[in-house]
Formats: sequence, C-alpha cells, structure tokens
Amino acid sequence: MSNLGATHFDTGKPNASDPIERVSCRPDFLVLGYAVISMIEPYSHHGSVNSLLGDHPDPNLLKALSEELQVIPQTPQAFLFSTGEDTTVPPENTMGFYQALRKAGVPAELHIFEKGGHGMGLTAAAPKHEVWKTLLEAWFREQGLLASYDLPPNPDR
Repeated sequence: MSNLGATHFDTGKPNASDPIERVSCRPDFLVLGYAVISMIEPYSHHGSVNSLLGDHPDPNLLKALSEELQVIPQTPQAFLFSTGEDTTVPPENTMGFYQALRKAGVPAELHIFEKGGHGMGLTAAAPKHEVWKTLLEAWFREQGLLASYDLPPNPDR
C-alpha cells in the first residue's frame, strides 16, 4: 500500500521546534500502477490484506485503510494505470480511486489497458503497454511537474 501517504498525511506543525516537523508529509503527486487500494470486498487483494493486517482484521481498520474511502480535496493529483485482465489486483481498485478523486475535485488521469495481466508494461515483454511512460511524461508536463524543455533522445523510448 504505497499510496497510504496520499490520504494519511499530516500537514506539518508550523510552530514545531524541529524544522522537519514543520513540513507536510503529503506527496505532491501519485503515479500508481496496478495499485492495491481497497481493503474491503469485493475488490480487495487478499494477499495484501493478510500480509499487512493478519487473517481476521478489524472491519473498521479495513475501511480506514481503503484509500478510495479516504480521498479528500487535499489528496494529491494522480496518474493511474492498470489492465482489464489483471486478476491479481482487479482494475476496479484503480477505477474506484479515480472516481473518488474526481468526486473530491482532485486532478487525475486514468488508463486501463484491455489486455495484459498484473505488471504488464513494466517490462519490455509488453511493448504495447510501454506507452504508459509516454502518457505519464505528457501528464507530468500538463501538470507543470516536468520542465517544458526537450529531453535528450532516449534509445529506450
């Protein structure tokens, strides 16, 4: 659950004596691929729930850690992607989070590729899915998160 910081952050303590404590730990943006977001049925990833919370977790804890239920307007903007054939972490995790972001007015971009299982596009074995990197770069530029200068040629692109 690498996205927990997106909805479980503090905004810093302006009067703290330690300068580090004055700074918010909220991330500026999220890039989530094949993300485990929901801890509740029907789309929870049972392996993650068991690994993180044990065999019989408290239902209130499951809800508190289901990120789609914790989105607020201060949640960072997000770029999200998954595949329709992912049986490990169903794309509904990503779709539910995207819908919650939209409802809260948080900028978000979502890409669900029809074919491919969990993690496709993270290796050279799935060249069609490699396009997510180009889409991400364009999103970074649109959001002002990447300088608008031209990058040097990249032989991997």
